[in-house]
Amino acid sequence: MSLNYLIKPSIETKFYIDYDWWEHSRDDLQVYLLTHLPQEQQQALQHRDLYEVFDYVHPETGEVFQLDTLGLAIKESSQGEDFIGEGIGLIDSVFRALLVNGNQPLSALELGEITGRDSETILKTIGGVRIYRGIRPHHPSLEANV
Repeated sequence: MSLNYLIKPSIETKFYIDYDWWEHSRDDLQVYLLTHLPQEQQQALQHRDLYEVFDYVHPETGEVFQLDTLGLAIKESSQGEDFIGEGIGLIDSVFRALLVNGNQPLSALELGEITGRDSETILKTIGGVRIYRGIRPHHPSLEANV
């Protein structure tokens, strides 16, 4: 049974991208991630090994972690002002906000501030039974028992 059936999310409930969801989805995560890149960047990656791994140094914290080619391209794209713009759909906007935040859980209120969207609308959209793009409530106490 999905955790979404057990607890009704509130405006304060944190959400995250559940990458395990993608393992069972008909959709391909890599293809979906590519859609978040500008056309010219998508074309530049066509002949590159998307699984090649690089060390990435976080510019603010100095933390070093590994990113593959696609992850690095998304990290670069996310620095642009229009990465989380009004011209994209709500789900894509929320997904991008979580990507930019390193998939650290964010509440509908926080997602509203980042995306410029109404937090109640965000909650109604991603807080229901249906899981969109792997975005689901983060319930650490329940996940420890699952």
